[in-house]
Amino acid sequence: MFSGANGCKRVHSIEVEQPLEAERVEHSLLLVKGRLLPKCSSARQLKATLRLRGDRTVEQLTQLSAAGEFKLLFDLDSQEGVGESLCYLELRSCTGVRLISITYKPRNSSYKVQPLYILCQDEQSDREEELRSLIDLNLRLVQCIYAHKLQSAGFPNRTFTLNGSCCPFRSQLTREQALSKSENELWQHFAGEIIACPQWGHQIRLKFVAFVGCTTYDGPGVVASEDTSYANIRRHLRGHAALGGGGLALFGSAHFYAWPRTLSEIGDCVRSTERVDISRLPDESNYRRTYGGVYASTLGAVCHELGHCFDLGHTSEGVMGQGFDYLNRVLTVDQLTEHLPQRLVEGAAAESAAGSATARPRFTKLKLQPGVKLLDNYHNQRRHDSFYFARNCAVNPWPTHRLAQPELDVAEPEPAEIQINWATKEIISDKALRLVELRCNRNSLVAHYEEFHPEAAVHRFSLPASLWDLLAEQRSHYAFVLTTSGDTKRLSCDS
Repeated sequence: MFSGANGCKRVHSIEVEQPLEAERVEHSLLLVKGRLLPKCSSARQLKATLRLRGDRTVEQLTQLSAAGEFKLLFDLDSQEGVGESLCYLELRSCTGVRLISITYKPRNSSYKVQPLYILCQDEQSDREEELRSLIDLNLRLVQCIYAHKLQSAGFPNRTFTLNGSCCPFRSQLTREQALSKSENELWQHFAGEIIACPQWGHQIRLKFVAFVGCTTYDGPGVVASEDTSYANIRRHLRGHAALGGGGLALFGSAHFYAWPRTLSEIGDCVRSTERVDISRLPDESNYRRTYGGVYASTLGAVCHELGHCFDLGHTSEGVMGQGFDYLNRVLTVDQLTEHLPQRLVEGAAAESAAGSATARPRFTKLKLQPGVKLLDNYHNQRRHDSFYFARNCAVNPWPTHRLAQPELDVAEPEPAEIQINWATKEIISDKALRLVELRCNRNSLVAHYEEFHPEAAVHRFSLPASLWDLLAEQRSHYAFVLTTSGDTKRLSCDS
């Protein structure tokens, strides 16, 4: 019988939930999740050794949770420029040893996401390079989390492709003009500028995630008002946004104080209990009032708003609902159950730069949860971190959406013909249906969805009477349709 360094004589094994053996990984940050079985009362740590191309090794030592669970984050980007490479991960704890192999090949898709750092025409920034590097790191983490949580939902390990590093974007607005605009006005203006820009406007396969560099916060004004509510703190932010839809997800930069600058800082940032001094810094933590809470909620908001750019609607729970505040739980183990105020969907918002009247609903208001929700929260957070994609979100856009499909041809595919047959009350498409959702006009909350397996090649869907009533009689909802080729369309009585 083997004996561990601590004298343990039990036979242990190490179970790895992600990544899977012989899996192909397409994103540069690798999140490893597993557990030591059975639990060991004397084992406190796990040693991980990642062997990369060229016999280079990276070692990490991490704490095991009380239940023997662990999570690790590795950077594979040191192999940039390598087409495909085989990596070996060795895990050791007590008498348990596990060796798994993975293949790392960076994604190559013609549909990509371009990060931008927006500067006003009269704005100078000594920290521009530093902040663009910060944006790159954290968007790589978002890319990793998308792949991780979608694989947890039972789909292939795919995610969106980043179009290189964050680039500066010089707006025609002065700083004073930008600070005078509302969130929706900023979205409208910057979306229009990006479309009109010679560098980016002609690239129809790009979506953009942009951060406004001039965001300011009036902390003394919040203190003087004696109102430290979420809504009042938001009112004292200028040049700020957290709004996504169409081709642009737009954010402010006032919460970068809580974001990590390097990979080694991610763990400390997400676990930080340092209190936010709201006289100097804006709190966006859903009332946790900690740096770690701010990081979790604001990076979670990036995941949420970017989801709208990928055509995801709102859900009651998960990333596209109440759950984006819980991003910290994706990266940590042994955290206490958190009972945070619920975010309420608001129907206001950004219209597309092309002039569409489609609203971009958002979560803004907060309300305290009733006691009956507390036990649900406990089970939800233990089961899947409360940060997950609902089934319909996992289907749309992954793995069928074009942003997640690998190495597409350069030629633009013919768009699908999707329409409602009002006589037969059917949705009809010349390309096979993958998903049909019924979403509320007011806030894009998904009321009902139907998933179709690609093998079934379904081209017609007859709407049940109750759904037809919402769509055609009450006109309170619209249909969102996704095909197996990645085509999407919004259908309503007005379309």
